[in-house]
Amino acid sequence: MNSIKRSGLFCLIIGLTPWTGCGRKPPMYDLLIRGGRVVDGTGNPAVRADVGIRGEKIVSVGDLSNVRAGTTLDAGGCVVSPGFIDVHTHADRRIDTHPEAWNYVLQGVTTIVGGNCGGSRFPLEALFSTIERQGAALNFASYVGHNTIRREVMGLDNRAPTEEEIERMCLLVDQEMRAGAIGLSTGLEYIPGRFSRTEEIIALAGVIHPYDGIYASHLRDQGEHIREAIEEAVRVGREADIRVLISHIKLKIEKAWGKRDLVTEPIENARDTGMDVYMDEYPYTAGSTGLTSSFPEWAVTGGHETFVQRLKDPEAYQRIKKAVLIHRFESARNIDKAKMIVITRNRNHPEYEGKNLAEILALQGRPQTRSEAADLFIELERDDRPSAIFFQTDEEDVIAFMKRPYAMVASDGSIQVFEEGITHPRAYGTFPRVLARYVREMNVICLSDAIRKMTSLPAQILGIWERGTIRPGQFADITVFNPAEIEDTATYDHPHSYPVGIRWVIVNGKIVVSDGDILRADAGRVLYGRGRLR
Repeated sequence: MNSIKRSGLFCLIIGLTPWTGCGRKPPMYDLLIRGGRVVDGTGNPAVRADVGIRGEKIVSVGDLSNVRAGTTLDAGGCVVSPGFIDVHTHADRRIDTHPEAWNYVLQGVTTIVGGNCGGSRFPLEALFSTIERQGAALNFASYVGHNTIRREVMGLDNRAPTEEEIERMCLLVDQEMRAGAIGLSTGLEYIPGRFSRTEEIIALAGVIHPYDGIYASHLRDQGEHIREAIEEAVRVGREADIRVLISHIKLKIEKAWGKRDLVTEPIENARDTGMDVYMDEYPYTAGSTGLTSSFPEWAVTGGHETFVQRLKDPEAYQRIKKAVLIHRFESARNIDKAKMIVITRNRNHPEYEGKNLAEILALQGRPQTRSEAADLFIELERDDRPSAIFFQTDEEDVIAFMKRPYAMVASDGSIQVFEEGITHPRAYGTFPRVLARYVREMNVICLSDAIRKMTSLPAQILGIWERGTIRPGQFADITVFNPAEIEDTATYDHPHSYPVGIRWVIVNGKIVVSDGDILRADAGRVLYGRGRLR
């Protein structure tokens, strides 16, 4: 991996042909990408063409062999694609402190969307102002998170809101939409979103309708009851008359593996009625989150301190343990589930990071039983509140969902600092992994369809109409990669590893990445929703 160049560094890079002036006529283009196979993002097959860029925009696509440019990139042997759009990230947590977003731009991502799973920065105006002032390597948009708004108004109360509280939440959602949020997200497995009922979500979703907002939902259930959870999201979209995006679709309970109609039927039934319902997916069989969502709702009502107090009651402890055993450690296929849960962040016991529960039990000298694993799971949440990677899905389901025309690619990752802690490889490898494993190696989907799922489809759903395709008049967000060489190198054992095979990444007409070197971290902009633009 080449060394990373910080923004502001000016260097001569092999493959760039600069215009030197010397009395010649001014160039027609600031940047010319010559000789590549253009996959325009719409699903059309690749065509041999040059791409001319002036300022922030694409101005010409075709045979530009006789024109001059300030800088020319020789893209021979490469695919020239719209920059990838990651519709589901948690990058809002660090984009103001790490605007270079290395792990995203080095994947070819030019736009990231934060505020997912019900959690957003508050107020968004402050975050947007910071990004506008200091810049970022790529474009950024954000949802307003329902959990964030509910916590502002109701704390962690497990009850229905009063009419006054609904009104206050609606006012805050409206405030965030006017600040520039692109829609509303929910995290209905997380506190306090799991305490809400559908009518509450519908009320808040109605606020985003005048702003053409989108509803993105981390469902209440991603197992045997996922059909009902999707039908709830569809109901919200129907009653609020808004687009619906089902977040990081998966069948994460072993008993649900292979039952793909639980997902596809409710979505396609809604689409058949004319509704705009979509889903996103990461190309891995493991997810990553905290442990809290694995506990029954009654156990976590009132917050962490109340949960800890409940554990002191022997009867309550046994009820909680039974629920954890069923949810996390039962297996009809004799899978050792203790080996399928890997701790990634553990503040009080960092020595557990990178180890699965079976390894931690061994480290503690405890028996390798399901009962002991459940006790350990509870203890970790009680003492450390860690994050973990859960190996919980079947790759055949991943493949089947990827083939659906209304599915797009998303990482569900966050901005990383290289070699800091343990993370999920999706933060470094999601988009190259699709192109390497599922396009080139397995032929699950073709190249042009994969790129559509990464570019024009998310742009269409998010309402980012001037991005996502390579056409004159579009913003010049472009990724150039070698289709024979692109590869994700991040693994679960070594997640902090950048992909290979990406030649250039261009954001708003500026070269941000060249052969693994980051040249600048200020080319991106905030992409505001219509509430800000009205």
